[in-house]
Amino acid sequence: MLDLLVRHKFIEELVMSTLMGLGVYSFCAIVVIAAELRQRSDMSIYATRNALNDLAYVVFYQCSIYNIVVMPIFVFLAPRLHFARAGWLLRLPPVAAFLVCWLLFDFLNYWIHRLQHAVGPLWAFHSVHHTQTRLTFFTSNRIHVLEQLYVGLLMIIPAYLLGLPQPRWLPIVMLQIFSETMQHSRLTWTFGSLRRLLVSPAFHSMHHSADPREYNGNYGRVFSVWDALFGTFVHADQPARRQGVEGMVVPETLTAQFIHPFRILAGRPMSVHLDAGEVHVA
Repeated sequence: MLDLLVRHKFIEELVMSTLMGLGVYSFCAIVVIAAELRQRSDMSIYATRNALNDLAYVVFYQCSIYNIVVMPIFVFLAPRLHFARAGWLLRLPPVAAFLVCWLLFDFLNYWIHRLQHAVGPLWAFHSVHHTQTRLTFFTSNRIHVLEQLYVGLLMIIPAYLLGLPQPRWLPIVMLQIFSETMQHSRLTWTFGSLRRLLVSPAFHSMHHSADPREYNGNYGRVFSVWDALFGTFVHADQPARRQGVEGMVVPETLTAQFIHPFRILAGRPMSVHLDAGEVHVA
């Protein structure tokens, strides 16, 4: 096994990044669960089909199954994008380069997220994330595989232009994992006076609200300052009362959620009819 890792450096890097990612995610999970227990949240939600379905997404992404699946695409593209290796931030001191890179990536993520709610085909795939009606910290991983792929592809050029080596951008990824895990939790935190700077669980819960007066905003990934600057800030003193999308109900199965965007694009979104207490999905 060790010999295999030596001869195939990309396997070694994959194993190490996976172990680091799992370590960070496990730490996030422990912090969130401890905080929810202290808040006296009902922990039975983690035994529901909703949460267990999201746990499957966690395994797919955090255990690098997704990375293995899409690796050939990025291996093919990498040598063809050498023209973009400008390395704009390499001349900056490490701390300054880290902060600039983090802000720029979060700024881009804000606009990508906003476009995902404004452009029909992008929404079709992003809507899978909003099919969850009972958020837990697992829900941060409920992302359609094609959404994860196109967002990754969109971020390649900016990453090459900025040119930060892996040891410098890896902390950004880890901080984002922590932030997105925490903000999808059932914690009621608002961050008080920092609410217009950082995304809190209550702030992001509004983005998942089923109430049209609440959900049309709060697109920030880590920093809520972009919502404050661009007029999409929705004030939140507490989490949303109802979550999901009104009229869009998708069965809690991976197959149904994978197919869901294609049904939207084909003009055949799933609908649910209630008849004598029974649910029928069409």
